[in-house]
Amino acid sequence: MGCCRQMTKSLSLKSGKYIGGILLNKRSMILSLLLVSLFTGLSLGQTDNNTSITKTISTNESIPVNETAAVTQAGTGPNLNYIWSFTGIEIDPITMALNQEGSDLYGQAKYEPEGGKAWNAEVVGSVTENKVDLTLTAQKDKELVTTKMTGTYANDTINGNFTRISGGKKVGNGTFNAMWISPDISSYTPVIIEEPVPAAQQTASTTPAAEIPNSIEITESSFLPNPMTIELGTTVTWINRGSKDQEVAATNAAFDSGNIAPGGQYQYTFSKAGTFDYYSKTTSSMTGKIIVTDNSKSRFVDVRQYADKMGPGGDLSGIPPGMSGR
Repeated sequence: MGCCRQMTKSLSLKSGKYIGGILLNKRSMILSLLLVSLFTGLSLGQTDNNTSITKTISTNESIPVNETAAVTQAGTGPNLNYIWSFTGIEIDPITMALNQEGSDLYGQAKYEPEGGKAWNAEVVGSVTENKVDLTLTAQKDKELVTTKMTGTYANDTINGNFTRISGGKKVGNGTFNAMWISPDISSYTPVIIEEPVPAAQQTASTTPAAEIPNSIEITESSFLPNPMTIELGTTVTWINRGSKDQEVAATNAAFDSGNIAPGGQYQYTFSKAGTFDYYSKTTSSMTGKIIVTDNSKSRFVDVRQYADKMGPGGDLSGIPPGMSGR
């Protein structure tokens, strides 16, 4: 009997049935190893198909190229390369052409009011995300005026506040609105500013020459009237009726008008008798002539100085022709 139990126990061990009540055959051992492997993998943050459940990027891990480009674009803000119309700062709109390089803005602006004085300006500024800062500097008459604008870009418009400074003092403030009107910045042209005519030369351009004594009109191609005869001591007025500046000068350098703007005038009083040729320094083919006579010496003389030449009975035959008053 003992021999049979020992043999049975040996056969049980070889077949792997039970040892201490636990099944230890080959199939159970393989299953146990698979379960250990599965739970170990899940504890490391992996699924059963060996894919990652979560992704953690360390501070030393670089951002992909396409993600870097997106961050850069968000940092520099919108593209403002347009011609804009700004309202609220002046009575009429201000036209502004903006150029953009990264976050830097620069360009020009102009103001063309109806019936008012026009001006041009320089503009600098910056844009960060949707925040826009602009500084406009303009020469208005004889004053330098700076306008500081801070606004927000949204839906193709810029809205914000402005402050205006002149002579170191705050001269205005308020709100503004801007909307782009053209993407073609190359089409922008500054406004033409007409230089003021010096007070000494100003006159109403609509005043007819006939109403100004001894006046000569300067046209695009001639002087009218030409020639002109005047008496000694007369003041002659040249009036520029053309569309461009003129300069009148005497051939013998007796006078030179300097620049005469359209609508302006120049005056010269002739204190010597004679013939004065003059010309336009602007249009050399234009020439004129002023004849100055001296009528201060009367053609009538005191005939008593010729008493010794008078014949009997008052005969005036000895007096030079024209001196007798006849």
